[in-house]
Amino acid sequence: MHGKVAHELGRQIVAGDLREGALLPREAELSETYRVSRQAVREALKVLAAKGLVVTRRRTGSLVASRALWNLLDPDVIAWHGHVGVNADFLCDLVAFRLLLEPKAAALAAEHATAGQIEQIREAIEEMRRNVDDRTAFAEADARFHVAVFAASGNSLIDRLSTIIAPLLEIGATVPSSVEANPAWAAGRHDRVLMAIAGRDAEVAQATMSEVLAVYLAGNDSRRPADAKAGDSGDDDTSEIPSLGQREPSAVGGLYPSQPLHGRVAHAIGARIVSGVFREGSTLPREAEFAAEYKVSRQAVREALKVLAAKGLVSTRRRAGTSVASRADWNLLDPDVVAWHQPQDLPRDFLRELGELRRVVEPAAAAIAAERRNAAQMERISEAIAAMRRASTPAGWAIADVEFHMAVAAATGNMLIGSFGRTLAPLLEASIRERSEVASAAILAINRHAVIAEAIRRRDHEAARKAMVAMLDLADRQFSQSAAGGLRQPA
Repeated sequence: MHGKVAHELGRQIVAGDLREGALLPREAELSETYRVSRQAVREALKVLAAKGLVVTRRRTGSLVASRALWNLLDPDVIAWHGHVGVNADFLCDLVAFRLLLEPKAAALAAEHATAGQIEQIREAIEEMRRNVDDRTAFAEADARFHVAVFAASGNSLIDRLSTIIAPLLEIGATVPSSVEANPAWAAGRHDRVLMAIAGRDAEVAQATMSEVLAVYLAGNDSRRPADAKAGDSGDDDTSEIPSLGQREPSAVGGLYPSQPLHGRVAHAIGARIVSGVFREGSTLPREAEFAAEYKVSRQAVREALKVLAAKGLVSTRRRAGTSVASRADWNLLDPDVVAWHQPQDLPRDFLRELGELRRVVEPAAAAIAAERRNAAQMERISEAIAAMRRASTPAGWAIADVEFHMAVAAATGNMLIGSFGRTLAPLLEASIRERSEVASAAILAINRHAVIAEAIRRRDHEAARKAMVAMLDLADRQFSQSAAGGLRQPA
């Protein structure tokens, strides 16, 4: 029952029927409206909070969060956009995000695709050709094509992005474009991507995928200012749980609040799942056991598990209890899930894939920021550089370094890139905090960041792109020299 309420409220928030900062109706009112228990309403609100759409403050109630805190990389949040109709600004951002990601994914597919994955891409194109006169079926086949290319990239994080793009690809069937005017031409362009991937030609695969996506750019040139950084999310309970410890000051916004009882339990259990203490497929202890361990009510445990379920970490079945979901089902693009990964525990393959994804997104983001940043955004970037120079502790460095990357992402004016920046931030911060002191290499790292900032200030998009690549090259070298299992250097 709580899922139905969460979906309905989520759609209303995304549609703007419940505006940012608006106070939601009380639990009793929502309970009556949806004909469910107040407990179901409470659990629905926890799900929405886990996705960044609402915040709860003690004595005030639940409010719609600033859009800057929404997790736009969450499949449900994306799907709710589709259900209510795609806003022109959001569609523009989506197209730009796709243009940033998919050509690179096609290039990686040319390097890594298996025979079976190439066949899946081929089958999707054949389905497109069979349905050139059926707009809906053609759009579905088109979506399968792009999902198959993501899967063939050989990068699980890039593949995960297909869960965001696929729903809106199908929704895109309702948006007029030149694809609609000539679907046969579109199928032919898709076929060229396939031939390049099958021929292991990464350069041509990237170029032809760019051509495929370029048709969606027509009529989407309008821009809006980047969203302002939101404030703190507040909490609904200030009770202490000493055994769970306190979170350090952080540069990262948008993490699920840890002050409420259920929030602290969610963070504690989530960290244990991600670290492998609770293994994939295993059944978690019963609510009563968690309640005794963390000295909270069973209700707080139940609400914590709803938060974890919203992030894909657990699933609950009647009579079977709650079990840890397969890692393939985790929302690895959720800031909390990323933050719960400790650098020393991260598989090196995951770190490699993360670095690969950063190389796809961040140089392009720097270039876009150079073209679109405003004075306030430039000031935020410059202040982050100044804070890096002033930093004398790992914590100070971490906050400034993370703030720099988030400021660059925000300066793109693209909601999805901004959300990606907030997702990446917890892992960047955690990796930097792992160091015992600011290394001598910090001066070189600061200089690399400063070159990026200067290029953005001059509005030199190509210089900004190259400078970001150079900074990531430095991070890669430091990663290769670090201790096995985690990053240890500033990036």
